Amino acid sequence: MLSTLDNQLKELYYVKGKDFEVDFYDEVNSRLLQVTYTSDKIEEREIRSLLKAEEMLRAKELILITYDIEGEEEREGKKIKLIPLYKFLLT
Repeated sequence: MLSTLDNQLKELYYVKGKDFEVDFYDEVNSRLLQVTYTSDKIEEREIRSLLKAEEMLRAKELILITYDIEGEEEREGKKIKLIPLYKFLLT
């Protein structure tokens, strides 16, 4: 299920499935954005949610916005970018 956020960004959605949810789907740029406050270890549910939403929407980019973790994870042949919030906001 996609829900439009009530603002001017009409192409930005919240994604919710039976057993997962992803914070944002940027339809214009075909990317899924999951936000987490973690600063030491990424929880598996965050990654799993991104992968399930990607299966449903076929997004080109998977991004996990973190407090301060930077890098890249690869799961099920999909690359997930880990970007600290301050860097994400600067791009």
